[in-house]
Amino acid sequence: MNSSVTRPEHIIPVYLELETLEYAIVVLFITSLGLIGNIIVILKILCDPAFHKTPYIAFLTLAFSDLICLILYIVQAVVEHVNIEFANENGEVFMAITYATTHASAAHVILFLGLRYFYVRAPIKARLLQNKNIIKWSFAIWASSIVFGTLYFVLRFEIPNIDVQAVVLSFRGYLLFLPVCFIVYFHIQKVHELHHSINILGLKSHIRRMSRMLTVILFVYILSALLFPLCFILIYNKVCEEERECTHILIIARIMWLVNASINPVVYFIYSRKTRLFLASLFKKFAKRRSVTGRELISMNNLKTPVTPTKL
Repeated sequence: MNSSVTRPEHIIPVYLELETLEYAIVVLFITSLGLIGNIIVILKILCDPAFHKTPYIAFLTLAFSDLICLILYIVQAVVEHVNIEFANENGEVFMAITYATTHASAAHVILFLGLRYFYVRAPIKARLLQNKNIIKWSFAIWASSIVFGTLYFVLRFEIPNIDVQAVVLSFRGYLLFLPVCFIVYFHIQKVHELHHSINILGLKSHIRRMSRMLTVILFVYILSALLFPLCFILIYNKVCEEERECTHILIIARIMWLVNASINPVVYFIYSRKTRLFLASLFKKFAKRRSVTGRELISMNNLKTPVTPTKL
């Protein structure tokens, strides 16, 4: 960490300082993956009428919220490296905005997974939903996220003689436990409904794929949400005298936060049935082309080989 940076007390930003080339490569790769992935998702859903359906619109709102998180990450990192005084003066505002965007991202994951469960639980009612319903719910999530971030700012920075540790851990605990509980609940209920409502070929493998996807999402989210309060506790209670003493934990926490904002398009892309079929067909075409090319090379070599006349 940059030891020359003097921030307001107990403010730990989510971005990763680029002290070494390795960190710069990691941050550049993950950030680029997240930006490109989320932008492609948004443009594809907006421009292709085949994706103008409620599940895809819900995924679009999720990609948009993750994109906002990534943009905030880049803005905050650039501001601190360009104008450290301005960054320190507005560190509280940046932190409140971070809480608001993190809340929005987690809430949109819940919206998306909840909608997928609703399609299994009540498919007829789910098909009656319109895209404008999803957009209204997304606006409501953003409004509640702004309230969440504002409330954090007021309680954390504006009220004197308040227990800072209690405020931070309360808000962090909310961001950790509530989304995880909802995500796990929707998954369990969806699996239960699939087991009892339909009997299709490959159901068990489909459930295993869903479980693996959810495990990846939860693992990244829990790490990104758990390690920051852990670092705060260590620094606040003087177990670590300064950020540098918690460097390794903070690096993992910040990388996981960045991965969490970038991973959703990648995970859903990989586990999408259409994607798997597309990649399988692409692999078959490539293998077929290699096979044809191999046969053509053999034929050409045979033609180039001089024919030795047989002596009688």
